[in-house]
Amino acid sequence: MDGMFWTTFHSINIFPLITVSIGEMSEHNDKSDAERSFLSLVSPQSDSADPNYSTEPKQKAVGEVKTLLKLVGPVMLTTFLEFLPGFLSIILAGNIDSPLSQHYIDAATFSIMLLNITSLSVGLGLASALDTLCSQAYGAKRLEKIGVYFQTGVIVLTVTLVPMLLINSFTESILKWLGQNGEVAHLTGQFSRWMLPGVPCLFLYELTRKVLQAQNIMTPLVAIAAIGNVVNVATGYGLAYHTSIGFNGIAMGRSLGNFVLPLLLVPYFVWRPRHLRQWWRRSWDSKAATRYIGLFLRLGVPGMLMLGMEMWAFEALSILAGLLPDSVVAVAAHSVMVNVSVLIYTTYDGLSVAANIRVGNCLGAGMPRTAKLARTVALTITLTLSSLFAVLLFALSGQIPRLFLDEGDSADLAADVMAVWSPLTVMDGLNAVIQGVFRGAGMQNHAAIANGVSYYVFGVPLGALLAFQCSLGVKGLWFGISFGNILAVSAMTVLMLCYWSWGKLADEARARTNL
Repeated sequence: MDGMFWTTFHSINIFPLITVSIGEMSEHNDKSDAERSFLSLVSPQSDSADPNYSTEPKQKAVGEVKTLLKLVGPVMLTTFLEFLPGFLSIILAGNIDSPLSQHYIDAATFSIMLLNITSLSVGLGLASALDTLCSQAYGAKRLEKIGVYFQTGVIVLTVTLVPMLLINSFTESILKWLGQNGEVAHLTGQFSRWMLPGVPCLFLYELTRKVLQAQNIMTPLVAIAAIGNVVNVATGYGLAYHTSIGFNGIAMGRSLGNFVLPLLLVPYFVWRPRHLRQWWRRSWDSKAATRYIGLFLRLGVPGMLMLGMEMWAFEALSILAGLLPDSVVAVAAHSVMVNVSVLIYTTYDGLSVAANIRVGNCLGAGMPRTAKLARTVALTITLTLSSLFAVLLFALSGQIPRLFLDEGDSADLAADVMAVWSPLTVMDGLNAVIQGVFRGAGMQNHAAIANGVSYYVFGVPLGALLAFQCSLGVKGLWFGISFGNILAVSAMTVLMLCYWSWGKLADEARARTNL
């Protein structure tokens, strides 16, 4: 966004995070999971007084950089490949030779948006409980607990599937009730119903992916995600363009692509049985799995809110963009901004997962000093990389929108918004990675509150005010959401710098794993 927000960014004292010194910041001990709220943050506490912290040998920052970078590459590729199916579905829909091609684009977009809001944000958010539980259990060398946590995740997500499937089965009625075009609503309803069979398969794969990533097993997931995309595109293209099924064939391809993801894990585990045996050491144990449902939900529900609040805020911006004067131009420009930010975010998400894994592993192993160093190194890498992205976005702001749009008002508007927003991609990166640190530490509830207040009390309302009352249009929407991003980063930074005791976090991780 513009200079006002860039100035605000510089006024936030994040740079104490970007150091390699450790053990000098005052932090606070939260007493238990149930008591973790902002009201419980009363008095800072020094890490240096904690015996776990003071007796741990110091680690070199260079070694931590190497460890993180080994994780980042495969995770980044996997994340990028998992973002692709939505884009590919819309591209396939837009290239069908039919008088209804614009309706197809709208229907595919609506269907994917509703699936993201009502299903994926919920399921994948709840599954983020494994980011904490599995990474800490692996660090503590309690690998048998990982299998039990996985079973708990299967139970929780299976139960939540019921309302998800019901809601998406009535997509057509929902869109008509919201006043959408009848033909588009009908096409969206059909498309959504054909995408639903793939959702349970996607959830099963995501649970397994988190289990493997927590154990630093990354490379096979890249290959599996790549094959899933090939199946998605090949099947979708074949059914939509070369059979009478047409448009709905794209949704069938998406479901089939999701179906093969967990299926491909079977030959992998046959090839590498140790990667299954080391955490799945016994048959299904429903009694043990149900014991941890409460713990899973205490971490998973805030994790769902962390993910959902950010996703829902951007969907709210899309709706607001459609209400602006000259909405066709506004929506097109906003769509370019969303696509570019999502593509860049795949890099940040890779760093976020790597930070999550390292922090969780180190806390579970009783190494709070190394966990804190991992946090610092991850944010240093993020600051460097996001600054590079900011420079590139600003320098290429006139060219990038032309990759998505023909010359015209929409491309010009997107270029203008991108130029003034480009510095604030730094805040996107920091927010993503800080949230990864919070997941690794088991502090999702604080991050969820920070996101909720920042986006919905300040970000989205400010964006609407600037867009409509101040006549800033799309630029105003992005100013507002970025301001919310700045506030979220500020709040979480203050918590980490002033109120965390890394030694106590390690104690909590050990206690959690020993339950």
